[in-house]
Amino acid sequence: MHPQRKKMIISEIKYWKINKLLPEHYCDFLITLYAQGEEEKETKAAEGILLKEKRRYNLMLLILSLLTIFVGVCMFVLIRHPELTITLTAIVSFLFLMSTLRKSTIQSDIAPVLYILTSFMLLLMSLKLWGVFFEGQVMLLVGLLILNCVLWLFAGRLLKLLYFTISGAAGLLLIIGFLLFHSKV
Repeated sequence: MHPQRKKMIISEIKYWKINKLLPEHYCDFLITLYAQGEEEKETKAAEGILLKEKRRYNLMLLILSLLTIFVGVCMFVLIRHPELTITLTAIVSFLFLMSTLRKSTIQSDIAPVLYILTSFMLLLMSLKLWGVFFEGQVMLLVGLLILNCVLWLFAGRLLKLLYFTISGAAGLLLIIGFLLFHSKV
């Protein structure tokens, strides 16, 4: 049998195995039959590559999360320099958004994490701006929170990200509930 045809058949059997179209032991038997014992080496090499990619992905998530936490903590600890912390947060958010446009970022499934971290930093920037310039004006805070929720809702619909749509809608409902409860008191 032609090697290219053999690879195609083996990859199709692997697809069946992953998607449980056939019982696993049937798939293992067919892979062994078509590979004639050569597949075992290739499988171990592929598993090693996948493990390295998973470690790199987890390390990237850890670094991005720590960077976001650092920026968030700096924003509320460095009280004397609000313009510096807001600028730092804006730059990091912009870099996160720009990195989502790279093809390698989209393929590595890290783009949704960058969207979430960017929206979190945008919320922190909104709270910092309110705290520095408009502290005590509750309606302006409510307006900023509504703006964030509408942005999440819009991003969720535009990017087809369900968790952003749900977060935006839930946030708006909570704010409306707060306003209704607060108006009765």
